[in-house]
Amino acid sequence: MMGKTELLSTDLFKMMKILEENGYKPSMFGYKKDDRIEENFTLYVDILVNSYPQSYQDISPQSFFEVPLIEKIYNNNQFQVKLLEISEYLIIPTREMMGAMKIISIPSRGKHHKIVKDLCDLYSLIWFADKSPDEIINDISSLLIPNSINRFKESINKDIMSECEEHLGESKGSINTVVSQI
Repeated sequence: MMGKTELLSTDLFKMMKILEENGYKPSMFGYKKDDRIEENFTLYVDILVNSYPQSYQDISPQSFFEVPLIEKIYNNNQFQVKLLEISEYLIIPTREMMGAMKIISIPSRGKHHKIVKDLCDLYSLIWFADKSPDEIINDISSLLIPNSINRFKESINKDIMSECEEHLGESKGSINTVVSQI
């Protein structure tokens, strides 16, 4: 178990300090900053961790999203998309990894609108890819732990799919087509 001094020296807590120095305030699952470009809006930074250290709550009252797959992204270039035009250090997960993360997260989402948002994201990641939906789904499936797909499908119903279609401007049944392929 890490002690408080060890935790404070981790990259996670160093990053939190950088966010705070740049005007971000702690929020429930990360940080937020009110900004004004042409109109007022709030920027959110969700903090994703592979697991929670036991002594973490003693240091920070925030909750972070626990995403065990995040470690694969940092440890394997195969799951990274580098954004060199912004920074040599900035990466985002590949389409397939983001899809796997959405499938795993949907069953644990407590709020209806978050499920709808994640399903819209998942649909877009699969349907609007350069590869076929079958190829993307196969690649996503290889990243999942057993029973993830069953838990995902049990969390989705026709009302949620209809709401996603409405938000995305997609035709009736389009979300179900992709969900059925998973």
